[in-house]
Amino acid sequence: MTVSNNSISLCICTYNRCDELQKTLDSLVQIAPSLFEGDELIVVDNNSSDQTAQIVERYCTQLPVKYLFEKTQGLSAARNCGIKRFKNAVIVFIDDDITVTKGFLQAYRQAFVDYPKHAFFGGKILLDWQGEKPAWLKADNLTLINGLIGHYSYKGENGDYDQNSLLPYGANFAVRRELVNAIGEFDPTLGVCGTQIGRGEETDYFQRALLAGFKGRYVADARVRHRFQAHRISTAYLYRYGIEKGRAEFSLTDRARQDWFFDCLLFLLRALFQLLKGRRDRFYQCIINLGIIRGLYLATINSGQGSDKTNLTI
Repeated sequence: MTVSNNSISLCICTYNRCDELQKTLDSLVQIAPSLFEGDELIVVDNNSSDQTAQIVERYCTQLPVKYLFEKTQGLSAARNCGIKRFKNAVIVFIDDDITVTKGFLQAYRQAFVDYPKHAFFGGKILLDWQGEKPAWLKADNLTLINGLIGHYSYKGENGDYDQNSLLPYGANFAVRRELVNAIGEFDPTLGVCGTQIGRGEETDYFQRALLAGFKGRYVADARVRHRFQAHRISTAYLYRYGIEKGRAEFSLTDRARQDWFFDCLLFLLRALFQLLKGRRDRFYQCIINLGIIRGLYLATINSGQGSDKTNLTI
């Protein structure tokens, strides 16, 4: 290990996915020579009932592991556990189903030095389909599909974020301690909770950061690969994903919606048209939009607010 005062904390939050976690830890062992003295790896076990604790213990001699158990269910709760306990100036979050690349840590370290006034950072997320890329995915610019499968590449190679940016995804981002001290924790009402689909906790956090005057930057060379299997995608799952995305959008923007029926019918017709054209990727995107409209409507009804329009991705 190299001795440096540029040490980082790396945090993985996990729930009942010990097999995937093991693959991620294996990838970290491969880049262990790039670790600095003072680096730490925090694994937050979010109330798992599988072999997560035993898997983590196996790596204690190979990695600077700190195991934490968070009983409160939810990804936001697990991340909040991590930001309460990290020891260094910066904490980098990755998911439990990613593979880190060789230059991952070096790229972040260099960015922290080169951009000392930036408080948060996002890295590139590439797709590892665990086999062949599905033939139905014909375009790489379908934002809603990319959000589902976890593919993230900001415009250009590097650049600053603003309120109109596609902000970092949860599988690969970093925040400085001063940002945590200033804006606090992740919103526990947003995000995945156990096996329940959830969205929006990272976007909420970065939007709060920008509103508070903090700067963020995309670091293209801080790359990870997200392991994803195409068989996990189903029309029902996409619709439920869209609903939770719509609920999260309402929480983030307070954008009410009551005139939902016509737009739902319109997107249903578009979905069928895209399917007939053989564009299953665009069909899937329409199904997600159907869910978003429904989610916005449900959130509107629960809040008692009036109607408005929302931006949809076709």
